[in-house]
Amino acid sequence: MSARNLKETAVKKKKTNKLKKEKANGNIEEVTATEISDTSADNKETASIEEDLLEKERIRAQNMEDRFLRVNAEFENYKKRMIRESSDRLKYFHLDLIKELLPSLDNLERAISHAKSENNDVDSMIEGLEMVNKMTHEVFEKYGVSRVDTTGEVFDPNFHQAVGVVESDSVPENHI
Repeated sequence: MSARNLKETAVKKKKTNKLKKEKANGNIEEVTATEISDTSADNKETASIEEDLLEKERIRAQNMEDRFLRVNAEFENYKKRMIRESSDRLKYFHLDLIKELLPSLDNLERAISHAKSENNDVDSMIEGLEMVNKMTHEVFEKYGVSRVDTTGEVFDPNFHQAVGVVESDSVPENHI
């Protein structure tokens, strides 16, 4: 039982005992007047307690609503921040790849200019191109890109990407 119910029960018992005593004394009219005044006082007291409890619950509900709105706003801001950060990561990821590929591109340009020069040393040209090839493959491996040897396999459009189709007597149809 709640404290309020216990209090009301105790008040009712006192009134009942008081009524029994006064009835025994023959003061029924006084008892009715006393009972009415006691009941109205108890009702005022009970109403006051209930109003206090109601006000406390209203304040609690308002606090919970405010807290809910703050947490919801924080979550929405978190989602927006995560989307923005993810977008930034994707945008700047390419910069790292480009920075890694620039030295290979520089070496390739040097090899091209060397090939155009009058001094055509083929061995040094091949060595330079092999270095460029090696540097480029290292960059691709660093970013998880590797060559997949699919020669002789059946073409799977879910896995392979066709650049062209060439008919051959040595390779069966729909094979790479």
